[in-house]
Amino acid sequence: MEEEGQETAEFIAALGPKTAIAPSTPDDEKVESANRKKGALYMISDASGSMKLSVVAPSSPFKQAMLSPEECYILDNGGDKNIFVWKGPRANMSERKAAMSAGQKFIKEKNYSSKCRLQVLPAGAETILFKQFFIDWKDKDETTGPSQAHVIGRIAKVEQVPFDASSLHTNKAMAAQHGMVDDGKGKFEIWRVENGELVPVDSASYGHFYGGDCYLILYKYKTGQIIYTWQGLKATQDELAASAFLTVKLDDSMGGSPVQVRVTQGQEPPHLMSLFQGRPMIIHLGGTSRKGGQTQSGNTRLFHIRQSTSHMTRAVEVEVCASKLNTNDAFVLKSPSGVFVWRGVGASDDEMEAAKHVVGFLGGSATHVAEGKEPAAFWSSLNGKKAYQDCKTLQNVIRAPRLFGCSNKSGRLIIEEVPGDFTQSDLATDDVMILDTWGQLFLWIGKEANAQERTGAPKLAREYLDSDPTGRKGLPITTIKQGAEPPIFTGWFHAWDTKMWETDPYDRIRARF
Repeated sequence: MEEEGQETAEFIAALGPKTAIAPSTPDDEKVESANRKKGALYMISDASGSMKLSVVAPSSPFKQAMLSPEECYILDNGGDKNIFVWKGPRANMSERKAAMSAGQKFIKEKNYSSKCRLQVLPAGAETILFKQFFIDWKDKDETTGPSQAHVIGRIAKVEQVPFDASSLHTNKAMAAQHGMVDDGKGKFEIWRVENGELVPVDSASYGHFYGGDCYLILYKYKTGQIIYTWQGLKATQDELAASAFLTVKLDDSMGGSPVQVRVTQGQEPPHLMSLFQGRPMIIHLGGTSRKGGQTQSGNTRLFHIRQSTSHMTRAVEVEVCASKLNTNDAFVLKSPSGVFVWRGVGASDDEMEAAKHVVGFLGGSATHVAEGKEPAAFWSSLNGKKAYQDCKTLQNVIRAPRLFGCSNKSGRLIIEEVPGDFTQSDLATDDVMILDTWGQLFLWIGKEANAQERTGAPKLAREYLDSDPTGRKGLPITTIKQGAEPPIFTGWFHAWDTKMWETDPYDRIRARF
């Protein structure tokens, strides 16, 4: 135990402080800093007899020669969407098998959010996003390396690359940002973790996931394989551990060639959702899909359907309550009174198409209900009419909302953006968060946020608005406290869970490692 404690201490020491962007630097320095790709490169080695982590380069860009084929490495891009673990082709077996656990320990010690996705990459299967951190990367038979990623300096100017499946093979920037290795039309298999073993999922149930289960999805395409390890929020600790072990076992059976991607419920990457070819991912509220262990479904069920910024749709089962409705989305309600498809004013045609798949699963003939024209039976099935998110701002969303965290864990107050599609789990209870919906700006105060964060965040939020070149100076800032969120705030989150903080979400996330 003493040796293990010493090894952990050495591991933590090697990590150094969490990479952060300070908002208070002069404009020129801010632009220069943000245009430089953030990150650090670490080597995993057991040369001394115990697994250790050492810094290879404290910041990018890196050179391809830094990656020895006899070692494994962790590439940290500053707490953004991905932490990469690269496995050298001649690394010894213990190093290769420890790669996944080393990456998980790294995320835990860095205190990165649930949004951070771990990807394990064998040599020869590097993704475009990984290669962008190397100024001289060349694949076999390639004469020129990949171009540098373009990053806008000021946080008010961050550009999102729109998703367009038709340009997957020609638009490398789009493919990199959305993690799309192809169009999702390859072959795949899905297993459920059960009693420490993999149990094949009936292909008729592909696309259905239960919050009490863990799954492994093996995807094969022309130039490689990916293992997605999907972990439900209600899965037991034994199943979480088993899913990690079985991922390594499956990887070993394929010679260590697949890319491994750990996925937490609600954080599904676009490529994983694309496997179902237009059908939504349907995520059931808790429970399990295992034979003989299913949680009995209630007589009344409600599914919240939303399209992400990458144009993929999820149908997430939520608590049956009228306050869960959202003017920007579609919902499917099944009750003894019948099946209703409710269309909010801002719901898209794609969301309505996804609703058809949910109805097909639930069975029965659906009654379509337009917002504002609901029959009495609809409200009765929801236990009465209640206030929900119905503001006009949400109905006419033109630009994707953005979420930022304000924290002084590094010793000074800094602001960092949560990348991509955010979820409720990204609201850190020990921080102050800024939600920018373009027409409104919210300050969310976590219960454990300290005094400096509570007093400093409003000033940062005001500076953010005042510096916005689109001219939003003077926009009102609404302050909201954890546990007292009104519909105008919760409506920006898919499938808001009022019971989320009965257990700190970060405690649940940390328990996964």
